[in-house]
Amino acid sequence: MLIQCTKSLIEKLGIQKNELKSPEGFEQFPASLKAWHANLVNLNRRKAIVLMNNETRYPIVIYRPKPKDFSRIRELIVEAIRTALRMEGVRKDIIDAYIADTGEIEFSKTAGKSLVAKMNNNINDIAYLWEYLDENTLIQRYISIAAGRFIQTSPNGEDYYPAQKFLEYLGLYSEQNQVTSSDAVRGLNLYQLKIQIVMEGYDIWRRVLVPSTYSFRHLHKIIQTIFDWQNYHLHMFEAKKTGAKYKQIVMDDDPESLDWLDFDRYDLLQERFVSLEDILPDHEEVTYEYDFGDSWEHKIILEKVVKSNSFKATFIEGEGERPPEDVGGTWGYHEYKRIMADPDDPEYESMKIWSESQKERDMSKEQINDRLRRAISSYEYYYN
Repeated sequence: MLIQCTKSLIEKLGIQKNELKSPEGFEQFPASLKAWHANLVNLNRRKAIVLMNNETRYPIVIYRPKPKDFSRIRELIVEAIRTALRMEGVRKDIIDAYIADTGEIEFSKTAGKSLVAKMNNNINDIAYLWEYLDENTLIQRYISIAAGRFIQTSPNGEDYYPAQKFLEYLGLYSEQNQVTSSDAVRGLNLYQLKIQIVMEGYDIWRRVLVPSTYSFRHLHKIIQTIFDWQNYHLHMFEAKKTGAKYKQIVMDDDPESLDWLDFDRYDLLQERFVSLEDILPDHEEVTYEYDFGDSWEHKIILEKVVKSNSFKATFIEGEGERPPEDVGGTWGYHEYKRIMADPDDPEYESMKIWSESQKERDMSKEQINDRLRRAISSYEYYYN
């Protein structure tokens, strides 16, 4: 594997000129899939190493490396590539074969202005996604998923998504293993979740399949979508496990959400950086609370694990219409139901008009699944 470094990174790594390999010969597939450009940059006022695959422009970020990390850079780069591909759901045998075939890491200068310009554009995209940078983690698990779904343009003028292209080319690269498509490259766990609004006397639930590597931020977006909540209010997750401190998984990027957190009673985790597989398999009870005023509690049940090559959330089925947004919690919902059941009630007409903008929309399964494609990224255009 060839890592084609900028001058600043070469100097930081202490690589001598006579140790550098030729940068030539890695412009075309399959050699281009074995080469990555790399730069040492500032992201969110912190040092970071950004890797970009030559063929696909797929990015990987190593954030806030310490001196000891630079001394083991070869091992760290391999670990970062493995982590990024596993988070994308790539099969372990495919990752192992790619790492083995690319061989020992060697270093060179950058290959020319064109690839350096593409890398700089990639870094600009990553800087835009600062919310995915985990200050406490060296290898960033979620920024590649987001940045890998920014549209890029190939030399022949065609638009593509780096994540999609990387998987497609891994498929071509692995033809000797009878892997011939991006779907076949993947092999991941989908969690079948039943998510139920906890409200006595009502049976309101949705069933959905979600990749186990999705974060709790992704799950928040999924719940908002399948219940058609309007995402107006604060929220949090809570996970309980016998014999362990309860965990609160919070939207830490909202300053208001930090005011009421109990740091003594709970382990506090950031929803942007915690994966479902970190929590769901070994916690007996996981809940999601939306709108701390109305306090809509959702019970999340892991029903089973399904093997799949589909890296997307899928709505399966559901029952019951959710309460209108801002109806006033359980008491307000009961009052709402009473008024709407009586056309002669003096508040009926005004309540009916109000509810049209607050209640759940009637959407087909296909419409819901189309909206779920946006759960993995806050960017408008992405591959899923």
